[in-house]
Order: sequence, then C-alpha cells, then structure tokens
Amino acid sequence: MNPVQNIQSDRNQARRLKDSNADVCFLALADANGKASVRTLVLRDINDNRFTLFINKTSPKWQAFTDGTGHELLIWYASVQRQYRISGSIQELEAGIVKSNWLRRPTGSKYLDYVYEELGNQSSIIDSRDILTDKINQLKKDLDAQSMQSPPMVAGIELIADRIDVLDLNNQDRIHDRRLYTYDGGTWTSRVLIP
Repeated sequence: MNPVQNIQSDRNQARRLKDSNADVCFLALADANGKASVRTLVLRDINDNRFTLFINKTSPKWQAFTDGTGHELLIWYASVQRQYRISGSIQELEAGIVKSNWLRRPTGSKYLDYVYEELGNQSSIIDSRDILTDKINQLKKDLDAQSMQSPPMVAGIELIADRIDVLDLNNQDRIHDRRLYTYDGGTWTSRVLIP
C-alpha cells in the first residue's frame, strides 16, 4: 500500500467535501537552537513521495529551514478524519520551477511578495495594518499584475517523504487505526502502531 496515493485520494475527497484544510498543511520546524515553530502553508503539489511548498526567503521559516535541526509536515483532513505526519529530507526547488509556479499564484499573493522586497521581511513588525494595505494599493497602481515576475526571494522546497505516520479516526469503536509507513527508496513498508 502506498500512503502517498492515500493522501492524494483523501485530498481529492476533502476538496469535494469543501474541507478548509484540503489545500493546506502545517510545517513544524526546529531552528538551530532547537526552538520549535509551526506554520500553516499552502500545499502545492504531491508527486510520488514529494510534497511541494512555496515560501519567501525573507521569512523566519526560511532561516529555520536552512539552519534547522528538524522538520515535520502535518496534513489533517477533518472531513475524512485522517491525519498524516510526514518526515523526510527537504531540498530547495530549482529557480525555474519556482518562477513558473509563481505565475499561477493569486494576484494578492504576488503583490505581497513584492511588499517583502519594498516594505520589509515577512513577519517584520510595522506600526499599523494601514501601512501594509497602503503599500499594496500603491503597488497595484504602479505594477500591472499580468507583467509581474517572481521576485528573487521567492523560493520553493520539496519534502521528500521517507516516513508517514497515518492516524485514521473513522472506527466506530473509537479505537483509532494508526500505521507507520517507511520508504526504502523503492517500496513502502507498513507497520501497525498503538494509537
């Protein structure tokens, strides 16, 4: 059994059910000092055992990713009552892949990437929300959305899964089904865990 195929199937079902988590995931990172942080991100693509996320290099999460000591991706589909905890190696995506995918981003997100270049790094403190909205409105006047290109600080990462812990909450007796899948480079192996 391939757990990635199950994730894709559950994601499609979650989309049909209009699950608000269908296209998001939660990335936990530990920085070089071991301090943990968790972020909600858009889960872009799932191919083979690769999970693609796009982030901005001005974000603290980029620093935690580059200097960090650990990470884990969590996917939770409330509508199908399944959780996936995904571990593996992370690598940066090639710039060409990032640039072509950036063009598909929502317009508001594109302007926000430009804000990081002009107003300050992601997660920087500003005096008011009006400063942010004024900057975005100014960018909308100055830049045509159709001609915008990916700023240099936009990046993508790929988590290459080698371990997936699945928790299925669908059993009527409330004794959840939990399984650990490990990937040896060719096949997935499954073991049953005590939930």
